[in-house]
Amino acid sequence: MRELAENLRERKPAYAEFIDFYEQISMAQEQAKKDLVSTPFKSAKPGIEAELKEGFPLLDKPEIPVDVPSSVSLFKKLLEIGRHVNQKLQQNIESIEHAISSERLDIGEQVRRHSDEIYRDEIALHARIERSVLKFLVHMSIQPSLQLLGEQIKDTVDTRSWLRGYCPVCGSLPLVSALKGEGQRFFLCSFCSFEWQSERLKCPFCENNDHQTLHYFYAEGDEACRVDLCEKCKTYIKTIDTRKLSYEPDLHLEDIATIHLDILASEKGFSRPVSSPWGME
Repeated sequence: MRELAENLRERKPAYAEFIDFYEQISMAQEQAKKDLVSTPFKSAKPGIEAELKEGFPLLDKPEIPVDVPSSVSLFKKLLEIGRHVNQKLQQNIESIEHAISSERLDIGEQVRRHSDEIYRDEIALHARIERSVLKFLVHMSIQPSLQLLGEQIKDTVDTRSWLRGYCPVCGSLPLVSALKGEGQRFFLCSFCSFEWQSERLKCPFCENNDHQTLHYFYAEGDEACRVDLCEKCKTYIKTIDTRKLSYEPDLHLEDIATIHLDILASEKGFSRPVSSPWGME
């Protein structure tokens, strides 16, 4: 991670602050992952392959297991990291810590109810915490558990025939996509970070496969990172062509370092169905 982050800092110094923040969080997540206590995913569920063929994801978000003690510990670590980033985060972290000390916010309950947006938003409102910040911290805290689950699923369930625009694990939309190998396209889940293969010329959001209404653009001098546009639903998704890179990219990190492409796509009248968690409002 350090080498990847340093490489991007040199190439895109304007994103240095974001890259530094991501690097610290990623390292904290990797450490937390080593201490996880998890229950191995079992694929012996009757009809699981048939359900996948019918387009049903393996799990509903609320039932996805997370290691609560580890996630709570990571949440507290992220508070320490975040207080040194900028004034906005520092103010929100102070509000979070005050809410914790006054028992208006229970980190463990936030982790257990990680997919209950109504509950989280109510807590944020009463504690005067920006919703996007609390969502971001909870999301980052449970990522080690989600990533471990994804690794277990890859080893036990064949998702190669999925080829859909939403995650086979949790049903969430993709954050970004990547071209690998001989041009195969893979999506990265915006929630659980699972990667799955899909059709190359197809909008993941409306399933449009008319090549005349599917276009892309990239910033001059950086052909490895492009924006795929769908004229039918007026949405876009960023795509990293790993074949044009001299290193194996971290897709989350590449997403952070290409925010200028989001701006350009927005100016062209296209929207992103899934915003990067790093673009906190």
